[in-house]
Amino acid sequence: MPVAVVMAAAGPAAAEPPRSLRLAVDGVLPFAAWDQTAGPGGGGSIAATIEVEPELEITARVGVVAHRGVTTAGVTTRVLEAPIVGGARYGVARIGRARGFAFGEVGVRATRTTVAVAGVRDHDSALGFAAAIGGGVAYGRVDLQVAAWLADLGDLDHGVGVTAALGVELVRW
Repeated sequence: MPVAVVMAAAGPAAAEPPRSLRLAVDGVLPFAAWDQTAGPGGGGSIAATIEVEPELEITARVGVVAHRGVTTAGVTTRVLEAPIVGGARYGVARIGRARGFAFGEVGVRATRTTVAVAGVRDHDSALGFAAAIGGGVAYGRVDLQVAAWLADLGDLDHGVGVTAALGVELVRW
């Protein structure tokens, strides 16, 4: 009998918030001094989201972007970056099934830079902080987002660009 009273007092269990898994094709265009060592890049990412409120999602994303090599004075550099970031997406407008959103992310970015001079190659790896802030449009399970990409928060003269991603929600539970 005491167990039944405690269970009745607790009320119904809270429902789990909706979650989703997204896959995206990413592109990055470096600016400023960064474009001297990294050309345009392309890759992909996978993101998990948890809906906190109907218009607010918490996000976690991991990706890989390979940049086109850049040659200056006989020295060729290639950059491979892997961002691991978390953030939030907030719905700002809705028209039918289309939804506009703003988002921000912050986290770490692992890079591998390859330098080639006269056929001799060397590699270097680094880990730094990165952030993105931007917006996008979602229609059903597909979304397009564009953001300022601060690829190296420790050196903003050397890690600023723009990123765009076309994503699709794979599963929602």
